[in-house]
Amino acid sequence: MPTGKRIVVGVDGSAASAAAVRWAAGEARLRDLTVNLVCSFHSDARLHAPYAEQSWKAHRDERYAAARAALDATVELARHRLPPGRLLAELVSEPPAQALLDRAAGAEMLVLGATRTDRRPGQPPLALGPVARMCLRLAHCPVVVISCPAMADADAAGPRHLV
Repeated sequence: MPTGKRIVVGVDGSAASAAAVRWAAGEARLRDLTVNLVCSFHSDARLHAPYAEQSWKAHRDERYAAARAALDATVELARHRLPPGRLLAELVSEPPAQALLDRAAGAEMLVLGATRTDRRPGQPPLALGPVARMCLRLAHCPVVVISCPAMADADAAGPRHLV
């Protein structure tokens, strides 16, 4: 695990994740910190019920490729915003919240993106997802959640649940 002064950012290929990376890169430049991008690819057979359909195994390589592509695209986004040597990127095979919490130990902060739908007047805001909630509850460093409005074609843009 990387050490030193850093900002850990959860990456999943979504617009919210990209907004979190842009914010974290700006903050890292101000504070002279390293940005540590973390994309979790997790496919542990022990987490699936024994009676569950086995088709998830056939798509493991596709999910890995999607996670790799999401991380690579995010590296390109961040690389242009940071000085040389100030970017780390990890594709890890762990549950997303655990991967982020482990890497945020000793970090200056953890940054996550959240897609928020426009709410109607009088309606409560939608709750954050389970990864963000767990990180907010258990992280030993400040957690920043960057809210990004939902786009009409966001579902067609690809997976948003990798981290």
